Amino acid sequence: MLHLDLQDRLQEAVKAVLPDADLVSVQVRACPDPKFGDYQTSALMALAKERKMNPRQLATDVLAKLKADDLCEKIDIAGAGFLNFRLKPEVVAEALAGAFRGEHLFFRTAAQPRSIVIDFSSPNVAKPMHVGHIRSTILGESLSRVFRFLGHRVVTDNHIGDWGTAFGKLLVGWKESLDRDALQLDPIGEMERLYKKINAECDTDEARLELARSELVKLQQGDAENLAIWKEMIRLSQVQFDEVYGRLKVSFDHTLGESFYNPQLQATVDELIAKGIARESQGAKAIFSDGSVPQKEDPFVVQRDGEWLPAAGIKIALTDTAIMVTAFTLAHALTLSLAATGLFSPPSRLVESGVAASVLFAGLNNLVPMVYRRLFWLAAGFGLIHGAAIAGGLIELGLPPGDRVWSLLAFNLGVETAQLFVLLAVIPASFICRRSRWYRWLVLIPGSVFIAGVGLLWLIQRAFNIDLGVLPAIMGQ
Repeated sequence: MLHLDLQDRLQEAVKAVLPDADLVSVQVRACPDPKFGDYQTSALMALAKERKMNPRQLATDVLAKLKADDLCEKIDIAGAGFLNFRLKPEVVAEALAGAFRGEHLFFRTAAQPRSIVIDFSSPNVAKPMHVGHIRSTILGESLSRVFRFLGHRVVTDNHIGDWGTAFGKLLVGWKESLDRDALQLDPIGEMERLYKKINAECDTDEARLELARSELVKLQQGDAENLAIWKEMIRLSQVQFDEVYGRLKVSFDHTLGESFYNPQLQATVDELIAKGIARESQGAKAIFSDGSVPQKEDPFVVQRDGEWLPAAGIKIALTDTAIMVTAFTLAHALTLSLAATGLFSPPSRLVESGVAASVLFAGLNNLVPMVYRRLFWLAAGFGLIHGAAIAGGLIELGLPPGDRVWSLLAFNLGVETAQLFVLLAVIPASFICRRSRWYRWLVLIPGSVFIAGVGLLWLIQRAFNIDLGVLPAIMGQ
C-alpha cells in the first residue's frame, strides 16, 4: 500500500503544477536498483516532452509541491528527470506489521464496490464437458475470486444448455434404443451414443427428423413422460458436472438452464413482433440486420468460410467474383490483341501445356475456393494462358492478320458473353447448393477432382510428349 499512497501524493503534486495533465500515466514503480532508492517515477519526463518543457525543472516544481516527508527520508531528482524515493525504515516496519495483521501490502479494495455478474462454464446436458468448458470455468472462477477479493459484489451464473432441438432427438433415442446397463455404467457416454445415432438417421430420413421435432414439441408442451425423461437426463449430467466442479473447487450462485426462460419466450416474441423488430420468415420468427452497424459489430450476421452471412454473404461473393472475371478478361483480351496484330505468336506446345495447367488449376480452385480471392494475379494468368491458346489456334489455321483481328474480336465477344451468363447462373446456384453437404461430397469434390485429374494428365502428355493412352477416351477423341 505504501507505493499507492506515494503515487496518490505524487499525482496531487503534478495536478498542482500541471492542472491539465493526464494523471493515469503518473505512476510509481519499484526502483530497479536499490542504491537509487525504494521507488521511482519517470512519468514527469513524458509530461515535460509533451509540453516542450525542461524535465528536470518540471521535476523540481513537482517536488516542491509534493508532501511526502512522513513517508520518505529522501527524494532525489536524477538523470533527465527521474524522481527516486527512499522510504523511512519505521514506515517500512509499520507496513510489514500491518501485513502481519492481515492488511494488504500491494493493492487496496475498491473505493466504490460494484455489482458484477459473470456467466461461465455453461456445459450441455447429455454431453461430456470438453476443454472449452474447462477453460471457461477456470477463467470465470478466477475472475470472480479476484473481484470478490477487491471488494466487489459478484454474482456467478452457470447457464446450462438443457433445451432445444437436440432433446427431441435424445427423447427418440431414449424411448427406442436406450441401454439401461450402459446408462448405469457411463450415463454421458450412453446419451451421447443415442444422440449420434438418431442425429445420423435424421440427416437421411425426413420422417425421423419430424418424429424428433414432435417429441420436442411434446416436451415444450409439458408432456409428463417426456418431462420425466428430460429431468433424468439433467440429473445424470449434473453428476458429471458436480464431479468436475468439485475437483476444481468451483461453485455458482445460480445454475439456470435454457429451460428456465422457456415460459418467458412467447411474451418476448410477441413484444418483438408488436414493435416491428421481428417478423415472419419461412415459418419462423426472425430478426434481421438492417446493416446500420459494421459487420464485425453486427449481432445478426456471422462469418463463415470467409463470408458474412446472411446479410452480406452474396455481396462479398459477387465482389470477389467480379474481381476474378475482370482480371481474367483483361489479360485474355490483351493476349488476343497482341496475337491479332502479329506481335505475339505462341508456340503450339507451350499453348497446349498452358491450357492443361489452367484446367488443372481450375479444378483445384473448386477444392480451395479462397485461391482466387487471395491471388488476384492467378486469375490474370489464366486469362493470358487461355488467350494464348485461342490466338495460337487461329494463327495455326493460317489466317492473315487482317482476318485474324475480326475472328478474334468475334470469338472474344462470344467468350465474354458466355462468361457473363455462367456468372449469372452459377453464383446463385452455388449459394443454394453450398448449404448442402451432399452437393459438396457428391458433386463439387468428385467433379473438381475429375477436372484437376484431366488437366494433370493433359499437362504431362503435352509438356513431356508422353502418350498416356487414356486422354483420347476422356476427351472423346
